[in-house]
Amino acid sequence: MEAAVILAKCTRRRLVYGMRTQKMDDGDWWRTWAFPLDEYNARNEGYDKTIVQGNMYHTQEYPGCPYCKTKNFVQCGKCKKLSCWNSETQLTCLWCGNNMDSIVTNKERFNLSGGDI
Repeated sequence: MEAAVILAKCTRRRLVYGMRTQKMDDGDWWRTWAFPLDEYNARNEGYDKTIVQGNMYHTQEYPGCPYCKTKNFVQCGKCKKLSCWNSETQLTCLWCGNNMDSIVTNKERFNLSGGDI
């Protein structure tokens, strides 16, 4: 079994969290768990170096963002980092400040990287 933790930030609380992902037999990645995480521990665990490629779905048991509970996320087109997403049509990236006019949602194929914190 291949598993990885991807970092994201909550758009409401602006806090970092980890999304545990697992690669299934069909080659797709599935989010199975999410947990609060501070940036120091994320860096120490190497989660900021994680790279995952492929389709990204969530299991039925996936709890969503530990702060706001949403199960959706977006990826910034500039820094490629993730933030949870509550269907806003325009969003500012919490990592780099980029104004995300076009949003890539979790329904599309991804090349995900935890990115530097």
